[in-house]
Amino acid sequence: MEPREYIPVFLEHEYLKTHDGLTPAALELVHEEIARNPAQFAADDHARALVSYARTHEHLMRELDRMEDLPDDDFDRQRERLFNETRQAMHEIARTDQLCVDAQLVDILLADVPIDSCLNDLMKLEDAVRTHLCNVPGFDLEAEHYWRESELDGMDAAERTRIDPIMIGWLHTLEAIAQLSLASARYRAAADYARRVMRSQGYDNRAIGTVLLALARLEDEEHFFELSHEAGPEHTIEDSPWYLLGRTLLFYKLGRRKNARRALRDFATRCEGGAFFLLNPTYLTPYLPVRPAPRDPWDLSHQAVWEADGIIVDTPDFVTWAASVDGIEEASEQFAQRYGF
Repeated sequence: MEPREYIPVFLEHEYLKTHDGLTPAALELVHEEIARNPAQFAADDHARALVSYARTHEHLMRELDRMEDLPDDDFDRQRERLFNETRQAMHEIARTDQLCVDAQLVDILLADVPIDSCLNDLMKLEDAVRTHLCNVPGFDLEAEHYWRESELDGMDAAERTRIDPIMIGWLHTLEAIAQLSLASARYRAAADYARRVMRSQGYDNRAIGTVLLALARLEDEEHFFELSHEAGPEHTIEDSPWYLLGRTLLFYKLGRRKNARRALRDFATRCEGGAFFLLNPTYLTPYLPVRPAPRDPWDLSHQAVWEADGIIVDTPDFVTWAASVDGIEEASEQFAQRYGF
């Protein structure tokens, strides 16, 4: 979830706690002013840390976008400098407020360390944040959506999650652990952490994609399709690149080539750019801290293939086979020509 989505919601909630009885027009004005100048409404150290994080994160992502067309040497050099500067800024924010979870999370993700060390730091952060949340009134790890609604003063679990940057930071951390677990071949752990994210309400995510890819790699056909049938209509699972690519990998690994060919054609047909990214591994900006919202029609396809890269590489001849399936190379070429890749 982007800072601009959840931090203004938190600031507005905090402001309204001490300014009740506002007219609808006044409420609308407050909403617009917070969106325009959130720093003006940051009334304590925690709020100021969140606003600083949002600004630093926005600068980071804007600079990464600017660098996309640079030559490789310039890109690597400028990215290293940007990451170092951002880490320093995030470290300073976290030093002033340990409850600015996302500042700590991005600091960890930007560190140039082996993946196991990164995962270890993420798990320490997750443990600390979970310990804090367990002391927050209404929070309950055993509750369906993590909140006992009887203790939320009329709010539901989705509303309670949306107004709490610490809760959102915890979910971000769970998501980051799930994705790194998948990337490091810890498939059961990836599925477990992603399922924890899926239990939340009020927090938009595609954690189900991580679970589907992990189950495909584990060749767990029963639970793969069980999950796809359980997923509610809000997931539109049949159009999900993670589901369609995962189904292809699952059938291929099970040796059911006829089903795999049909699934691959379905993936290429339904997912814009799916064939292209599968046959042409293409760099994707690291998730900082979690999957960004799609901006282009092919972003979700790119994300799904990028996240499945370790599984694809570890599946002998999968890409060679995919290129041999009728229509796949043609779909890749057509996409490349249409969008100038």
